[in-house]
Amino acid sequence: MKKLLYILFGLVLLVVIAIGVLVAVINPNDFKPLIADEVKKATGRELVIDGDMSWRFWPSLGLSVEKLAFKNPQGFAEPDMLKLDRAEMSVAVMPLMSDTLDIGVVSLYGAHVFIQTLPNGKSNLDGLTGEAQPAQKDADTAAQEPASSPASEPAKDTGTATAWTIAIGGVDLVDASAIVRDDQTHAVSEISKLNLNVGKLETGLWVPVEFNVEGKQNAMAFTAKGNTEAMLDKVVMDSQLRKLSLSATLDDASMKLESVSLTADQVALAMPAAIEFSAKGQASDLAFDTSGKVTVTVDKAIEIIRASGIDIATTLAGSTLPRPEMKIGLKGDAVFDNKAQKLTLSQLVANLDELVVDGSASVALADIPAVRFELHSPIINVDAFLGNKQAAAKPTDSTPSKPSESGSGEQAPTGQKAPLSDVEPDLSALKGLDVAGKIAIDQFVANNVKVSDVITTFAVNRGKVTLSQFDAKLYGGTIAAQGSLDATVSPARYNVTKGIKNINVQPLLMDAANENMLSGRGSIDVNVNGVGLSEKRLRTGIAGTVAIDFADGSVDGINIPEMIREAKAALKGKRADYVEETRKTDFSGLTATFNLGKGIASTRNMKMEAPALRIRSEGQTNLVKENLDFDVFVSVVGTSKGQGGKDIDELKDVTIPVEIGGTWQAPSYNLDVKALLTNNKVLEDKVRKEAQRGLEKLLGDKAGDDKVKQAADKLLKGLFN
Repeated sequence: MKKLLYILFGLVLLVVIAIGVLVAVINPNDFKPLIADEVKKATGRELVIDGDMSWRFWPSLGLSVEKLAFKNPQGFAEPDMLKLDRAEMSVAVMPLMSDTLDIGVVSLYGAHVFIQTLPNGKSNLDGLTGEAQPAQKDADTAAQEPASSPASEPAKDTGTATAWTIAIGGVDLVDASAIVRDDQTHAVSEISKLNLNVGKLETGLWVPVEFNVEGKQNAMAFTAKGNTEAMLDKVVMDSQLRKLSLSATLDDASMKLESVSLTADQVALAMPAAIEFSAKGQASDLAFDTSGKVTVTVDKAIEIIRASGIDIATTLAGSTLPRPEMKIGLKGDAVFDNKAQKLTLSQLVANLDELVVDGSASVALADIPAVRFELHSPIINVDAFLGNKQAAAKPTDSTPSKPSESGSGEQAPTGQKAPLSDVEPDLSALKGLDVAGKIAIDQFVANNVKVSDVITTFAVNRGKVTLSQFDAKLYGGTIAAQGSLDATVSPARYNVTKGIKNINVQPLLMDAANENMLSGRGSIDVNVNGVGLSEKRLRTGIAGTVAIDFADGSVDGINIPEMIREAKAALKGKRADYVEETRKTDFSGLTATFNLGKGIASTRNMKMEAPALRIRSEGQTNLVKENLDFDVFVSVVGTSKGQGGKDIDELKDVTIPVEIGGTWQAPSYNLDVKALLTNNKVLEDKVRKEAQRGLEKLLGDKAGDDKVKQAADKLLKGLFN
């Protein structure tokens, strides 16, 4: 046994002596030209080694190289594609005898990589693989094939070679840098400093990893550093990380990240990873501070990625926000099916300050992602959110001023209105959307209008918008609407059908416009379509009908009984006494159908039933010029009960015409005295009787003279014709 040990020791000693003699006798610098020639043959590039190459012997066989440069072809911005200040590597000698390749720490100092793509598409990476063209490779393969058939080949040795164990003591990358430049896109990525330290790379052990890097992407500067522990496995996908910690900063003209951090307890396939993250910075004049946590699990096939317990909180601050500071939150779960390319979000709860939305959603990735959702909110108060405090102005004063000499209520014209825009909105973004979903809101407030139990279902499919449902309750009534918009044509086309049933009109008008010109309960049916969405085309291109039906209300701003008193006074050649009275006309029913087309809204069947009165109207309004042209005909019916009193009974069965003109902002109401006198037989008879009594009082017996009668008849005919 001792002899065997002596023999083995002698062999080892002989090998060591031989290596020692080899190292002592042979200078590795003598191999520089040979190495350069071989690199030249393989790549067509020059390898320059300006520094020394040196051996190291015992306890490991090592080699170090200084000042190494791998050259670029002519025409590139830097002469070297790769250069090193120094590189070191060693291999342990004794483990080699037990089929173990034990490499020491691989150290690279001052490494610099430069990669460039020229405007013509040529890169300094081209031609480095040394691969022959496919045709040449086929010819070479054919030339190397033996002439004999496989059946005539001798049997090969089926013995199994012993597998080597490879271990690397670590990797040190010190003061490395890199530049990747693309002259076609004018993009430049630069790493100005990179330090990387990896512990002993051996399977089954936790290996420390640490790095820090500085660089920039075009004008964006960044820094990052991190550390973790890695466990390598012979099956690469079974490797793991633990105690992961990353931090970074970023700075460019549009955004600044003061700090970004991420930590994870572990990272491995089929194992849940608890991740926490935060980011703080500023984008333009918007400052943000975000933090969150999530548990991520990826299956071994990397087909299903689950993110559970998502909890993200963000604080925003900036002058562009509706509030000086806003808080955003998001909670929920997410699953991404990598095979189906679909993201599913569930248990979602999102909040923007006091606005809260819950529900679910999904996104199927495609050329146009398909987005589907179902969302709910208990309350959305847009006014409170935006800080809109509607002025508590008093409603329009309905008490009339003293009538003018002409007896008309005409108001002074207001200033010139700005012309309507003819510019169509840009709807091109709708062509890139495939979105469909349902939104339910328990309470909604906007522009002081209050709506409840809102349910809306809509879809946007490549430029076509469909509103299949919009139901809500408002002011004691309901609203139901449907519609569509086709943005695939220009100008866009639309149609809308809407039914508003039994709403309390006055509180709606007061909340919406601080105006109480109409009261009562009303219903409105809308069936319109049109072409164009500019301000002007919305008025000129709309067509269809709007039908209204109001009951038990009043029209403020006009007092028809007062006009009747003026008509009565006019018949007697007097002026009506001014009475301090609310300018309002009560009604039990008000109906009308408006026809829309060519920029005009017209009606021929507006009717109103009021106490002792019947009112009908016809006319039109120009939707562009916003002027009014309506004729209103008031008939006195019934008894003296009701609005107006007994002083209008004397005009029973008389029709009184009223002209409504002016503009939407300044309407005018005028009594048409001429039409009043020429179109009413009852009035003519009453006037003749009053004239006869007046003549008798004035002339006595002479009033019956034929000449006096002829003169009176002539005057009355001139009055009624």
